[in-house]
Amino acid sequence: MTLERVPQEVSPELAAAAPETAPDARDAEVKSLVDRLQRLQAEFENYRKRMARDVAVLVERASDEEIVEFLPIYEHLGRALAAFASETDVDALTEGVRRVAALFEQLLERRGVRRMAAVGERFDPERHEAVLSVASDRESGVIVEEIAPGYARGERILVPCRVAVSRGPDPDKKEET
Repeated sequence: MTLERVPQEVSPELAAAAPETAPDARDAEVKSLVDRLQRLQAEFENYRKRMARDVAVLVERASDEEIVEFLPIYEHLGRALAAFASETDVDALTEGVRRVAALFEQLLERRGVRRMAAVGERFDPERHEAVLSVASDRESGVIVEEIAPGYARGERILVPCRVAVSRGPDPDKKEET
């Protein structure tokens, strides 16, 4: 490999060197700098790989923590189904499912998740997903029905509300007097 000679500033040490040894000293300095650059590049690559592994471990631990929070709910649901299978008591199953729903609500509250209200509000495409457009006595653009609830955490929308939006009164329908 041949290095092209590029004019560069000469360090004070090189300037003091004899003219006949200056090219050799420059070559040594260039080799030293290239070697240092290669080591830094290798260190950075190792750092990048280590950070990727650390992030993967953190993501896995966070996932494990979430799973641990859901396990009691899963167990309660299993007990409710087992009680129904052995007793065929609909009331016992209903009560078990109510308890599971309550546990889910508590978990969501602890996580700061809240259900968003939609009916009666103006349609906002950032918070709502329109699945129907219906004629109604409400003005156009107002949500008249919630098809599926939406959820938010703080100001961030996790799941938009799926809604039916009014398109205003039906023009074909005549007003009755």
